Amino acid sequence: MSKNHKKVECCNHGLRNEAYVCQHLITSEFNGFWESFDSDFTKEYVDGELNAWCNECDKVLVEQGEWNDISEAFAKIELVCDACFFEMKKLNGGSSNFTSK
Repeated sequence: MSKNHKKVECCNHGLRNEAYVCQHLITSEFNGFWESFDSDFTKEYVDGELNAWCNECDKVLVEQGEWNDISEAFAKIELVCDACFFEMKKLNGGSSNFTSK
């Protein structure tokens, strides 16, 4: 019996796994790419665990000490597909919170 994972229909990539990013990564308003773990585009993430935010959102997050009403209101997290997520990551030079190997 397979687990039913949530999918998102992307106008560029079709039916894909979910990912979440701050509004600023979508609009390219601010740069940086912070994520809770160093994701790998060669792996499949099926449970919506892909999430990222920009440098400005990270500043608000650090000021607040956690994700709360203030930091979440600033970030305005948006649903995207995993392919878009990894495109945004590449455009921003990879994870800001992890050093390149």
